[in-house]
Amino acid sequence: MQNRYVGDIGDYLKLSILRVLSPGYRLGIAWWLYPDESHNRDGRHIGYLQQSGQWQQFDPDLFDGLADIVATNQRTVRSLEAANLLPGAVFASRMIPVGGRTSDRSQQRRLWFEAAKRRVEDADLVFVDPDNGLAPTGYSCKSSKAGKSVTVSEIRELARPGRCLIVYHHQTRRKGGHHAEIEHWADRLRASGFGRVDALRAKPYSPRVYFLLDAPTDVRRRAELIASGWRGLITWHPDVVTGKRQSSRRSSGPRTLNGRPRLYAAAISRVALIGNLSTLHSADRFASRGRTWSVSQK
Repeated sequence: MQNRYVGDIGDYLKLSILRVLSPGYRLGIAWWLYPDESHNRDGRHIGYLQQSGQWQQFDPDLFDGLADIVATNQRTVRSLEAANLLPGAVFASRMIPVGGRTSDRSQQRRLWFEAAKRRVEDADLVFVDPDNGLAPTGYSCKSSKAGKSVTVSEIRELARPGRCLIVYHHQTRRKGGHHAEIEHWADRLRASGFGRVDALRAKPYSPRVYFLLDAPTDVRRRAELIASGWRGLITWHPDVVTGKRQSSRRSSGPRTLNGRPRLYAAAISRVALIGNLSTLHSADRFASRGRTWSVSQK
């Protein structure tokens, strides 16, 4: 993540996804904040905000909130946090260290990472938002660009029983194509110890993937509904398996969505029918009036 990306189409996609997946969970955001760069036009994809008829429908409140941030030229993660677009979330917002002596960079990275872990300690749904995504072949923590990636070992350190991780990865020109790349990383993540690796892939402007690691049934069901609501702009790849372009396996479990009230389940299922994911937030508020469960009961 870089501050200059705030409010762009990538922000709209990921925040919309998180707003659907996170209700009922303690959400933690590790921004993996990297200093702004100026060598390319990344972060300038804000034209969608002038096309409200096409884009606002997916999450009107978020769309309007991001439009305000961009219009007032306050494009920073601090502005996102202050706008309360992710109610109740906790944030690890410290800039990732770059530069300095090469010999010091491993220690600087370690200290920064430990601080980030402490910030999201109480979260049971954690989103990791590195600038580029998962660390590529040849990655070195001593590189000046190391802060743009997250390593599989760091992801494992963030994992714990009962916690779902969501990890951003910007797709590359890896040999075999984008679906093969998803399968490659699913294998790597599964080999590191995760039992199930699902993925949401977003297509607008530039392809990107959000890996869901050991997601519970209700989160997986919500992810499937996100794909339905976004009408092909976001696709759902459940339990990614090598050699299959998209697994036919779907999440199983009670239609009450992992213990949530049936009224909640009925409301959330309507999202797929009308294609308006903002309805989910209303569904959560509606169901919470009679909610007796707590996060610890998941």
